[in-house]
Amino acid sequence: MPPFKDEHILIIAPGSQVTLAQLGLPESFTPARFRFPTRMFPGEKKGEYEPYKIQERRRDVKANNGADAPKEDVEMKDAEPSVPEGTPKPETAEKPEKPDDAETGEKPQAGSGQEGNRETAQETAQEPAQDIVYEEDVTSDEGAVYPIENGRIVDWPCFFALLTHVHNTLSPPFHTPIMLISEPVWSARDREAITQFVFEKFKTPAFCLMDSALAICYGYGTSTATVIDVGKDKVDVTAVTDFMVNEHGRGVALEGCGGDYMTDRLWELLRSKGFTREMCEQLKRSNITEILPPGVPLPGTAATAQQGANPAPSTSISAQESAAPNGSVPRGPGENIQTGPEGTNAEGEEDEGVLDVAAIVSGNTSEFLAKRDKERAEKASKKSAADQAAKPVRLPNSKKEKASFQFEEFVRLDSEKEKVDGPRRFIRHKRDIEVGIERFLSATPKEQVGERLSSGILEDIATQIHHTILAVPDAAKRSELWDSLIVVGNGSKIKGFTQALLGAITQKFILSPSGTMFTSEIPSNFSTPLPTGGTNTPAPSGQPGPMHHPAGHGVNPLLVAATHSGNPAVGNMPPGTPSLDPSSLHHRSTGHSQTPTSVKTLRPPEYFPEWKEQSNSNAPGASGAGALGMGNGTAGRPSGASTGGHGMEEAVFLGAQVASKVIFVLDQGLSKGFMSRVEYNENGPSAIHEYAM
Repeated sequence: MPPFKDEHILIIAPGSQVTLAQLGLPESFTPARFRFPTRMFPGEKKGEYEPYKIQERRRDVKANNGADAPKEDVEMKDAEPSVPEGTPKPETAEKPEKPDDAETGEKPQAGSGQEGNRETAQETAQEPAQDIVYEEDVTSDEGAVYPIENGRIVDWPCFFALLTHVHNTLSPPFHTPIMLISEPVWSARDREAITQFVFEKFKTPAFCLMDSALAICYGYGTSTATVIDVGKDKVDVTAVTDFMVNEHGRGVALEGCGGDYMTDRLWELLRSKGFTREMCEQLKRSNITEILPPGVPLPGTAATAQQGANPAPSTSISAQESAAPNGSVPRGPGENIQTGPEGTNAEGEEDEGVLDVAAIVSGNTSEFLAKRDKERAEKASKKSAADQAAKPVRLPNSKKEKASFQFEEFVRLDSEKEKVDGPRRFIRHKRDIEVGIERFLSATPKEQVGERLSSGILEDIATQIHHTILAVPDAAKRSELWDSLIVVGNGSKIKGFTQALLGAITQKFILSPSGTMFTSEIPSNFSTPLPTGGTNTPAPSGQPGPMHHPAGHGVNPLLVAATHSGNPAVGNMPPGTPSLDPSSLHHRSTGHSQTPTSVKTLRPPEYFPEWKEQSNSNAPGASGAGALGMGNGTAGRPSGASTGGHGMEEAVFLGAQVASKVIFVLDQGLSKGFMSRVEYNENGPSAIHEYAM
């Protein structure tokens, strides 16, 4: 098989609301160039789908100088057969001649004959004719079919129609390998059905089906991590160790923990104030919505009442005037004698080039200069304090009791009253809406969810993370998983989400380091206390050897050996102190794996400049409508240029580009990273499980 080229690789990452796609790998990996709404509309025939809503509109057709006027239908008669000369013509029945109107005295009826046809044509030409026009409405969601819900494929014909639309729009060449990012909730049968469709429909030479959590690890450049993917209405929690996905204990499609939860919570709080769900959706995506860390008081409470005060200046006297002496002395001889405070110029500013030579000669020079520098520093501090008091203090969003955001909506135009050119019948309208402290409560527990009380989105995600990490068979990897959290997904774009999640994990599961944690899992050779002679002194269970040293003073010698294992002066230790030689120990310590002692998040890579955090990455705008989990998806056509605002929350696509480069170009199938067309023809779609990553 000839090697694949970078410009021929096709990457597709389906999501619940937006499907990311790109043809070709750039030199420096960028966000997805195309963003398709994950929806289709039913077509005219059953089982067919269209990418956009087809609207039927009637249009008036005006006659232009009779050119567009309806013409009279002409009846076509059959041609008479040619008759040879000399052949007598057949006798035809004579038609009775109509009497003249003058003789009968009757007038011709209107609309009869040619004159009637002309009058009818004139009346028809005066009435405007209507023509039916079909046009695409890219702003409408009415009647849309979403094939993916909570990560699951619920409508297979619609999903296959979406893949066909993406493939036809990008129009890849014949020798194009395809990489498709799979959701964790997809079953083995789902992967086989997708493999069969791709090979049979697109005739691709190579196909790779990659897990989304593994792709995120490729994007971050790590082999071991705990991936928390926050989507629209679900959360996936996956533990990856050495590029292997741990299926046991994996949190797959945890419902009620995505971006829709926060929208519903805001709507629950603001519904009584006249807010609609669309208003709450845009409020969630605005830059004033924030999740405060645990322990931070809300604005307006007693803890924050005295913060951010702006005391007015009590006097208008400047610092220079207050520090100046009462009298003014002349400065320098000559005709133009300058008067003013000593050490100041005409503008009242200190002149650093003028020194009192007499004071320097008569006294100690160092003391004089030190005193002068001290006075200068005091004047500068007074001046800066006066300037700061005069400036208004801008409070951060977390300390404002009320803030405003811009709500954008489409207003339908009345075609009879408004003159609209073309098919556009909507106008974009913006207005400012003020919100109180409800904007900080999007992640708080709801009042009631069904028959149970909600514990909040952050607590539910933290509990799932704890369960997933404890299910990892390799206990030595658990502490590394706690220190390698990756929070992605457009549901996590709200400012402060990651910090608040770490705070919830710390409050619920963290174990503070103490002296007992070092000895809880280290094996000891001492038995339990025995009631011997009224004492509770533990008795050694073996012979007095290296495990018992009188100079230990009650400290476990294994702890001493562990703390001095890398010390070059270990040879100077007292005799009898044990070493960490595996041959001398019957058990090995595996670390404190049951409860975490620390929790950290991985930093994203800095060698992809296009993927660095944007200035508005924590406050997503209206473009894209939240992408994978924040909103209703993009309503318009896919944009050809990758705009800002999509940072590492879409790291799954960055990892797909990195993996495509490694699998299709560098490796070229040596490690069975993709399934070729020949292998599909020999083994069928069920063999994809041997190649799926």
